[in-house]
Amino acid sequence: MSAELSERSLIIITDLDGTLLDQRTYSYEASLPAIGRLQQRRIPIVFCSSKTAAEIISLQRELGLKEPFICENGGAIYLPPNYFPFEVGSAKRMRAFDAIEFGKNVVDLRRALKQAAQRCGVDVKSFGSMSFQEIMERTGLNLNQALYAAQREYDEPFLVEAGKEDNLLAALRATGLTVTQGDRFYHLTGGHGKGKAVREVLALYRRQRASLLAVGLGNSANDLPLFRETDIAILVRNPDGQWDVEVMGRLSNVERSNAIGPQGWREAVDKIMNRCVA
Repeated sequence: MSAELSERSLIIITDLDGTLLDQRTYSYEASLPAIGRLQQRRIPIVFCSSKTAAEIISLQRELGLKEPFICENGGAIYLPPNYFPFEVGSAKRMRAFDAIEFGKNVVDLRRALKQAAQRCGVDVKSFGSMSFQEIMERTGLNLNQALYAAQREYDEPFLVEAGKEDNLLAALRATGLTVTQGDRFYHLTGGHGKGKAVREVLALYRRQRASLLAVGLGNSANDLPLFRETDIAILVRNPDGQWDVEVMGRLSNVERSNAIGPQGWREAVDKIMNRCVA
């Protein structure tokens, strides 16, 4: 083990679906041993996901976590009150958390998506136009999970059902909006991204920890901005047995898990702990 690594404070920044959570069932059962190991060492686990704040708060409660998190692909950072021993001036109180917002309002995103789709002659289906039943059918979420997932503020997931999707994506990007592809949907955001939010979270931690080792875990191209802000990037293997081609092509130093999904997440965390924790 490198002495340099062992002397640095470890922090885990992780995607959820397809990494800590099973991509199909959303189970975290296979991740639990590694989560427990991190909790015992008081190593922060910062979620960075396309999920809403409501979804992540519910998951944190189930896992007994009380850490900052990044929701809706970097739309906002949520900080537990008084988590840091200093005031975060740009934060405002939301859902009993101190939130730092980066994202564009989802109402504006939905309007822009509708207008672009009409101009391009493309049929789209987005979260804003889905019933709870439709969300459940398209995602595999149960009713409570679908209710939480529908509480979007900064990120609009959508599907292209007919027409040339490349034309639509180009039209949206030409207006200054950002389109990324996740495990199930395209995600439309207002120019924010995971990278900026991760950078801000790490800056806050570094104000109280002189030497920090940030490890990023994810499974798709949507996690590239996250990976680029961390010291060690780990790509979790997908259910088809492959690793994301775009990440592999654009990030030469990315490490890879052998196992799939949460089993791969656990494998990666255990390896990092063995390397970096005395």
